[in-house]
Amino acid sequence: MSIEETKVTAEVGSSRELNKYLGEGWKLILSYVRHSSDSQQPRFIVAWQKDGEPVYPEILDEWELNEINRQMNR
Repeated sequence: MSIEETKVTAEVGSSRELNKYLGEGWKLILSYVRHSSDSQQPRFIVAWQKDGEPVYPEILDEWELNEINRQMNR
């Protein structure tokens, strides 16, 4: 499918999340590295190009993961 057939996009920040999206039928359309301070974070843009409503995988978002880590490190 061409990029013009994209109905919705999402940005994910790990290969684990990426694989879940790809497993639901999303297509990878862009990847890049976000630089901040002394770190580098992979970012992936996925596109929903199928007919019907997009199917989102059940995953914790970046904020939720940070909150879990913060609570564990108290």
